[in-house]
Amino acid sequence: MIKAKVVLVDKTSGKQLPDPVTTIASPLPSGSLRIRLPESIKSGTYYLKALNGHGEHAAQSVEFYVS
Repeated sequence: MIKAKVVLVDKTSGKQLPDPVTTIASPLPSGSLRIRLPESIKSGTYYLKALNGHGEHAAQSVEFYVS
């Protein structure tokens, strides 16, 4: 999934946040990903969504809470 993007989505609103967005550059990712959340991220429930190189939904994480 080269050029796939991983985005953060607010579960309550369903809106994709503009930051952070991580682009996958490796042809064989290791299976782990570290994303630093900016200070502007508010408390709430979120999930990660992976978009393929064409911007189509490819995968989704479980929900998690940011406090």
